[in-house]
Amino acid sequence: MELNQQKSIVFYDGSCGFCQASVQFVLKHNSRQNLHFAALQSEMATQLLAEARQAAPLPDAMLFYEGGRLYTASGAALRIARHLRFPFFLLGYGLVIPAFLRDFLYRMIARNRYHIAGRTAACLLPTPQQRSRFLA
Repeated sequence: MELNQQKSIVFYDGSCGFCQASVQFVLKHNSRQNLHFAALQSEMATQLLAEARQAAPLPDAMLFYEGGRLYTASGAALRIARHLRFPFFLLGYGLVIPAFLRDFLYRMIARNRYHIAGRTAACLLPTPQQRSRFLA
């Protein structure tokens, strides 16, 4: 499966309550509706990781595929923020902070995400209006 380089895709942990809440937040604040979503557990994510020669799985990382490139950790989160409406898109300017500092904070949150919001037994079910934005 060749991924469409025109699509911007957020890959999230489908069994993580924090991740699913984040997806809901992005759905609500991405007024251009130009972001698409797929679970890290999906075949699409597995193939993307193989194509990007990225070790799998990345249990505590969000992935963002945009313009043919794969971003992870804080780089992914901040690039996603750039697609949100005001004032949230301002978080994208956090990319000027050195990656080792951003990723340290990101990893702290990611390691504790199940404690923050718990685990879920099933993936997020999109509404009929959102369904076209979910790829897998």
